[in-house]
Amino acid sequence: MNNLPKLDFLYFNLEFTDENYFNRKELYYAQTDWDERHFEDYVETCSFEELIYLMVYIYKDKYPRDKFYRTISLDSNDENILSYINEKGRLINENKYVYYNFFRKEVIGMTTQFHIEQFMSDEEIIENYWNSEYYIQNLSLEFDREIPLAIVDKAFEGKEYTKTQKENLLIYEIKDSPIASLEITRNSIKLNTNEDKVIIYMPLY
Repeated sequence: MNNLPKLDFLYFNLEFTDENYFNRKELYYAQTDWDERHFEDYVETCSFEELIYLMVYIYKDKYPRDKFYRTISLDSNDENILSYINEKGRLINENKYVYYNFFRKEVIGMTTQFHIEQFMSDEEIIENYWNSEYYIQNLSLEFDREIPLAIVDKAFEGKEYTKTQKENLLIYEIKDSPIASLEITRNSIKLNTNEDKVIIYMPLY
């Protein structure tokens, strides 16, 4: 795909300092300029094949900011599916979000699942500049048409991966990537992240 928008803003992260924490939005947008808006326009208007390519491409080498799925829908219902206290004394929640009101006519379903770590002590909140961290565990999209497998293969060019067919499910497993695996049916795709490759970005809100 030769007409991708600029993607550097997806990986832009500020150094974790007091000054950056309190000025994060201004510093972020000063660096990214209009790249985020161009990305949103691209996701909403590109071809279906380009959408599938982009979904894989932005995750294959480096874990990005959570922008892609937000450009497809902002409306969701959430459900907590797991809660516990881990060995560091943090409250762990795994939440599933089911989206609706899609900006793309081909999309008929989308879900995400997030791992959220809530800091429980004032000391850790002060040390980390905020009170929680989170990352996406998986992203699932369902479409009204067939997934173009040739585009998926093209997006993975340069990576080492295997493909396994299990009845109606095709599984891609990728080495040295933020994508642990892709699970593809005729009209759906699920991206599972490699938690060892997750990057915790400074939040912008």
